[in-house]
Amino acid sequence: MQKWNVVIVVCLAVLLGSLGMGSDLRAETIELRYGLWAKEGEAQHLGALKFKEVLEAESDGKFSVTVYPGNQLGTPREMLAQLALGTTQICASGDPGIKEIEYLALPYLMKGIGNYTAVINSEIGEEWNKILVDKRKVRLLGFLPRSPRQISANTVINTMADLEGLKLRAPERDYYVKSIAALGAKPTPMAFKEVYTALQTGIVDGQENPIETIYAQKFYEVQDCVAMVDYIDKPAYVMIGESFWQERTPEERELIKKAQAASRTMVEEILPEQQEEFMQKMEEAGIVFTYPDKAEFIEATQPVRDELGTEVWGEETYKKIVEIGQQDL
Repeated sequence: MQKWNVVIVVCLAVLLGSLGMGSDLRAETIELRYGLWAKEGEAQHLGALKFKEVLEAESDGKFSVTVYPGNQLGTPREMLAQLALGTTQICASGDPGIKEIEYLALPYLMKGIGNYTAVINSEIGEEWNKILVDKRKVRLLGFLPRSPRQISANTVINTMADLEGLKLRAPERDYYVKSIAALGAKPTPMAFKEVYTALQTGIVDGQENPIETIYAQKFYEVQDCVAMVDYIDKPAYVMIGESFWQERTPEERELIKKAQAASRTMVEEILPEQQEEFMQKMEEAGIVFTYPDKAEFIEATQPVRDELGTEVWGEETYKKIVEIGQQDL
């Protein structure tokens, strides 16, 4: 009888193991949806794929990441809502959810991605993340670099004076509208999806975007010149859902941070190469690249920085941000 009891116990153990109930098989795979504004093949998309590669490898397959480029999961604002609901876990786009973070993109305020990171890692940034969690139920995980925004037009731009009276499409944010007006152009707020047709039909004379966007959206087909003025240096904000983050163990959080760091490093490495490649192809298509003196652009937009920076952050915090933003990091 004792022999049969042993046999029964062994059979039950084998059966439970085959059903996935053994101790080694209990852990479920953590599914992670990663939404992107960037199109397939752009530097930020390749960075997201690097995030997937590192997180899946470092977790021994505990995480399974699916990347959705090109706004497949919706607009940036819609993706933020999905993070709060938990239906998407991470997104990278130009919308950080609150003004306090978004207005770091004021013209010529930040020298580069290192300055953005320094602000976010400061006490100022810690406070903003608390606001973000409270208001949006998401948090800022980090950044993915984008190249600075340049100005394209249907006429050659050699100096700021050449912008006088030109109708330039502006994203529907006050800092874009006021910045373009400060340069002497006529800002025309317009949804992104309407830009190509507006350029083609002459509703607007030009627009402003990073080189990779000008190339990916084929704006160069209906423009003559791109002025390299670097007037807004705005990264993609990598956001993670707060509910998803709170469900993670300290070890899992460190793996996610490690994957994000690897993703950012990769984008930093390939972005200059991509920009050079895209510029060469646009030049071959007939685009003229000019390099106006940026000093006059910086001076002209100073009132915009001062007005909106003080309005959004208060004078004291604005001064601290300016100090961090202009460091060589």
